[in-house]
Amino acid sequence: MRNPREEAELIVEALFEDYGTGGITRGECPGVDGREAILEMKEAGFPGWQEVEWPGFHVKFLVQRECREKLNGEVQPYDLDKKRHLVRGDYVWDTRFHANERSDDIPLGDVKGYNDLVKEHGGIGLLVVDAAVVKDENGDFRRWHEELKGGSSEYSLERERDGRPPRERKSRYLIVGVYAYFFTLDDLNKGIMDGWTDDDFQRTMRNANGARRKSKYLLKGSEIPDEHLLFVKNFNMDPEEFEEQFPGNT
Repeated sequence: MRNPREEAELIVEALFEDYGTGGITRGECPGVDGREAILEMKEAGFPGWQEVEWPGFHVKFLVQRECREKLNGEVQPYDLDKKRHLVRGDYVWDTRFHANERSDDIPLGDVKGYNDLVKEHGGIGLLVVDAAVVKDENGDFRRWHEELKGGSSEYSLERERDGRPPRERKSRYLIVGVYAYFFTLDDLNKGIMDGWTDDDFQRTMRNANGARRKSKYLLKGSEIPDEHLLFVKNFNMDPEEFEEQFPGNT
């Protein structure tokens, strides 16, 4: 049986083959075009292609695809209730998209769902995909996306009627690096006590349909103790900068 680090490396290396250069390239970095990604998810029947924050769903789609194509029999897609799209080998792994634009906060799943998952499997691995993004500054991508969906949602129309600007979308992203973590339930509980985990995120927010959102876990990335970090993989960062920033993690 592999340990969590060994299995995380297996998954991340499979993703790296198609989306990483280690910062060493004479050509174009293997970024992800939003139109291609959304059409890919739509054709595959993968949820989230309609969402404003489509990259968060697409990285899950990519990890599942890589595991299915390259690690089938070792690590496979694991969908719970058609809502949580994970992969599972000897351990269960969740993938999260993080574009460091405002903070280093990393939202996870709803607290009860995560607790049930961690209890069942004795822990959970987390692959945080750190990305650089291109914004849809002129609105062309948003208009294309809305047309593909068959028109704007009632929520978007309501924002327009209220005079609020549409939410800015990402039209492209590039994986800069992947952080691999592993947590037990005791780790998450200790994180709440020590302040690097929040179990009350989104409790006061509502969905577009007015329904109250479930409380989610929120990790404060820069405050997570090093003992929970398995490794950091450089996908497209300058190798010297990466070595300086993450000594011993190359």
